[in-house]
Amino acid sequence: MKKIYALLLLCLGPLCAYTQNTLSIDNFSFSLSPKILEDGSIIDIGVGLDYTDRLRGELRVRNTMSSKNEEIAGVADSLNAVNEHIFEAFFLPLEYSFVKSSGARLWAGAGVYYEYDKLTEKGFFNMPELEDLGRERVNAYNNDFAMHIIGPLIDAGVDFNTNWLNTTLSAGIVPVFFLTAVQEMRIVPLLEPHHANYTQHTWGSPYFYARLDSTFFKYVNLVLLYDAAQLRYQYIDFDDNLHWITPESAVFTQSLKIEASLLLPLDGMSFQVGYGYTFDSMRVDSAPPIDGNRQYIILSVRKTGA
Repeated sequence: MKKIYALLLLCLGPLCAYTQNTLSIDNFSFSLSPKILEDGSIIDIGVGLDYTDRLRGELRVRNTMSSKNEEIAGVADSLNAVNEHIFEAFFLPLEYSFVKSSGARLWAGAGVYYEYDKLTEKGFFNMPELEDLGRERVNAYNNDFAMHIIGPLIDAGVDFNTNWLNTTLSAGIVPVFFLTAVQEMRIVPLLEPHHANYTQHTWGSPYFYARLDSTFFKYVNLVLLYDAAQLRYQYIDFDDNLHWITPESAVFTQSLKIEASLLLPLDGMSFQVGYGYTFDSMRVDSAPPIDGNRQYIILSVRKTGA
């Protein structure tokens, strides 16, 4: 059971769906992209507004909900019920196009990244070996965690358009971010006292993401997404003497997503349905990485400026 909570702290998730181009309606753009996961859902929303021909602003938000029941690693007779809510915002009030033509666009922007993560866990574990220590073999536990992250955001990319291919390559980085987190844990009757809580304020660096989005012949869309983050932080755990401790760990996470969709263009709108698969990896300190893969269905509607 030890170290399991460390794997749930850093949830700097992947980037939100990027919306291209442009309160006249022609200068306004938006996208709505629900994604249905095996254990929850993701809703990406993007809005953009062209101030001038070369200057625009954009807001991308992502709301992720997940819920699952699983065994605790290494404990066959156990149950861990996990509920998590992650809200992310990529706010780019200034985005300038250095090159803009009918066939290409090169831009860069600056703004703020924000994330809120709320995690709750509860369950039980049955470990007969605890009886050898004079302890109860069956224990119940709760883990409540909340985190806020904020940092400066730099975003840049290039569009390339032909009669049969529209492609966008973009990337962004949060070079440094501030984190504040609160964690409370209870394990009954194993630990005395049964309850522990901890609050921390720390810095992390960096968070990086990249996206390659290509549409072929206006009807077939392929997307590759990558993101990575690293952070040192403290978390609640317990030692071999069953005392509460708050050790520090270094965590590196990365994710690669592959998406394939069909598009139905209709009078300035695009309706999209597709399939996605994600390859996730997390490394805590020098331990071997822990991999977790998921598949999902994509449903989307986008409006692009005239």
